[in-house]
Parts: sequence; structure tokens; C-alpha cells
Amino acid sequence: MSPPRVSVIIRTRNEEAWIGECLAMVFRQDHPDFEVILVDNRSTDHTLEVARRHPVRDVVSVERYRPGQALNAGIRRASGALIACLSAHCIPRDEGWLRALAAGFDDAGVAGVYGRQLPLAFSTALDKRDLLTVFGLDRRVQVKDYFFHNANSMIRRSVWERIPFDEEVTNIEDRHWGKAVIEAGYRLVYEPRAAVYHHHGINQNGDSARAAGVSDNLETLEREVINDLPEVMRPENCNVAAVAPVLGEPRQLMGGDLLTHLLQQVGGARYVRSVYAFSESEAVRERAERAGARAIRRPPELMARERTLGEVLAYCLGEIERGGDFPQIILYANYLCPFRPARLFDELITELQYKGLDSVFPAYVDYNDHWVNSGAGTFERVSESLRPAPDRPRLFRSLYGLGCASRASVIRRTSLIGGKVGIIPLGEHIYTLRCTDERPEPLPPSAEEPSLIGWTAQMFLREFRP
Repeated sequence: MSPPRVSVIIRTRNEEAWIGECLAMVFRQDHPDFEVILVDNRSTDHTLEVARRHPVRDVVSVERYRPGQALNAGIRRASGALIACLSAHCIPRDEGWLRALAAGFDDAGVAGVYGRQLPLAFSTALDKRDLLTVFGLDRRVQVKDYFFHNANSMIRRSVWERIPFDEEVTNIEDRHWGKAVIEAGYRLVYEPRAAVYHHHGINQNGDSARAAGVSDNLETLEREVINDLPEVMRPENCNVAAVAPVLGEPRQLMGGDLLTHLLQQVGGARYVRSVYAFSESEAVRERAERAGARAIRRPPELMARERTLGEVLAYCLGEIERGGDFPQIILYANYLCPFRPARLFDELITELQYKGLDSVFPAYVDYNDHWVNSGAGTFERVSESLRPAPDRPRLFRSLYGLGCASRASVIRRTSLIGGKVGIIPLGEHIYTLRCTDERPEPLPPSAEEPSLIGWTAQMFLREFRP
């Protein structure tokens, strides 16, 4: 006898950052017969556009959001005998997730099955404590306990037709339903094999100091889980597009081709899938093709130097997506910044993914005094460097041109940097140098020491020319 058809209901509201990975794993499931229905509560971001890249059967729109009402609306459109409920920011751990949930319904007395929830590498100490404490490794059949969790669950449709979700409660609609079905004589099952990753916990308040101590012990016991990411979120499986904007004709430094050097650097990064040069210049397009990169033509309205980098990158993202490529991460790099640490690009992507950040960039660490002109010819110190070295505050000078990784959702807002940032500190001053002079002046014959620009040119030629 073939397994019953399953309908997967996913509730969304502005889940662009998660829905792509969520659906990618849902559509990898080995269950032979299932459909996916989205219930969307007026998303204003790119959630629905991302969802349409997957074979979602239907999208149900709801205006006033109540969790039970949204689920009921999705179930009314569903055709499955079993209904899986999944939060849009939950990602199934493996291809057997759906099959493991459905297996619990071999017992006709079971009304619902819920699965395990695992923290991510960047979940907070409180969330790690909560999830690893509540969702253990032993399967349970609940006769009196009505705990149930719709972030990762499955219910029997015939039971739902008798006992639908409460449409008025503003939260824990799953507990209300669980209590009702237990009182009606049904059973609930906790199935740990049906596991998903869930970045936030179920109890988001508490004593943080105590939670940190509990979390430390749980990390020792669950080290493999704590430091893990879903397969589709690991850096090697992310779609990363590098973008190198060039305004005007490409510059050279003492005969060294700065743009070709950057395209080769970024093209050799492990986690970069595609490289794009953005320019109106045919010379740039030719260099891009020779380096195995693609070119995006800069329109006249983006020629002006006062146009922001965020506007430029947002336009590039739109062109990349119109070409059928849908990057999750945009890596910006300036070709006039030739000195960067080895493997910097891959380090940016790793930091972004494993810490759950919006943007990551390198910065020069500066311990010196800094002053601002406060007006009327007066200056005000904004840092203090005269204290002993261990006590000096560190200032971070951003070096976006070396490489800045940001999520597509950030770039789409015409921003380079999102709200949650990570910084990779750099201590060598050479990384701050930018080659803005097209033809450096030659050194005078009497000069004993090379000028900064001449030294930079010599370093570039020595380090980067074949």
C-alpha cells in the first residue's frame, strides 16, 4: 500500500533570508507524494519571488495574521490526508524528514506528530539551551501531555476536520490544539528522527547567566550539532556572486593589469560561483571574458560618480537575477585595491554563514589618536591612544574595497551593509593602499627612498605579475 499524500503548509511573512533554503530541503524529500502550499501574510520583501523558483503548488494570502487561522486557510487548499506544518525559517535536516513524520500515523489513534528542533551554529546560548533541553533523542507517545509544536509537525486531516486550529489565539495555537485532541482521546507523538534546524528557541526569556552555563554543558554533549549548519547553508553550497564595478576605462599600475588580477583572485575563491564585471567599457568586457567572468553593461544613469555603491550593486543583482542566476550572497570587490590577504574572500563567506550575519568586511585595526573638526577652528579627540597598549581602544577602519560579503536581501535595499555585521581585523598597512593614480610619476634619479606610490607599484609588480 502506498503512503498517503502529504500537504506541506509553510507560513511566511518577510522570510526572504530563509525561504530559499527551507524549500530547497523540502523538495529534496524522499517521500513519494507531497505538495507544498505557502500561506503568506503580506510579505514586503523578496519572499514570494524566491518561493516561485521552486515548484510550490499554491500561495494563500492572509491579511490579518493569526497562526491558527493561517494554518486553517492553507489546509483548506490542501489535498493531502496528512498535513505537515513547517515554519519558513526551519530547514529539514535530511531527506527523510517528511517520511519520518508520516510514519507515526501507522497508529490510527495518533492525531499529530512533531519533530526535533536543532539550533544553528550562531543560535544564542538561551536558544541552544532551550532547543537541546526540550527536543531530546527519545521517541515519546503522549497520552496526557499535550505539548505540540507547529514549527515542525504533521497532523491527520480527518482529525483536523473535527478539531481545527483556534483562529483567535495570537500564539501557541499548537498547544491549544494538542490539549483539545488529547481530551478527545487521541495521542500525540514526538519523533526525533524528523529533525529541522531552527535558529531561535521556544522560550526566549530567562536568566542569561544561568542559560550560558547550561548551554556550555550542552555544547560539550552536542558538539556535532551545535557547530553544524544545514547542508544547504554551508559556504560550499551557497550561491555567491562576486561583483567588480569599474567606472571608465580600466586602470593599470606600471603595466600591471589590476582588473585581470582581481578577476583571477575572485575567480579562484572556493566559495564564489560566478564573477561579474560591471562597466560601460569594452576593454573591461574583454578582460572579463578572458578571465572566465561575465560582464554587465553599466547604463548611463549609473555613470555619475555620486551614485552610491548600494545603488550600483542593487542594479547588478537585478541584472544577475534577470539572467537566471539567483545568488544568496553578493561579494563586492574593488579592483583598485590589489593587496588583500590570501583566502580573504572565502573567509568572508564562512564568517557570514556560520555566524548568521548580514554583512562581513575586513577592517584595518588602528590604535592611534583620532580627531574631528568640531567647527570654529577647534578639534576634538574621539579616541585615546596614550594609555598602555593593552588598555587602548581599537578603532576599525573599514576596507570594503578588499571585499565585502552581504546577503542579497541587504543589497536589494540599495545598501552595502546590513544591520548585523562581522569584521575581519587586519593589521598590515599595505591592505589599506588603493591605486588611484593611472600613471605614477617616475622616481627622480636622486631619490634615496621610493615614494609611496612608487613603492606600491613595485610591490604590485613583484607580487602579482606573472
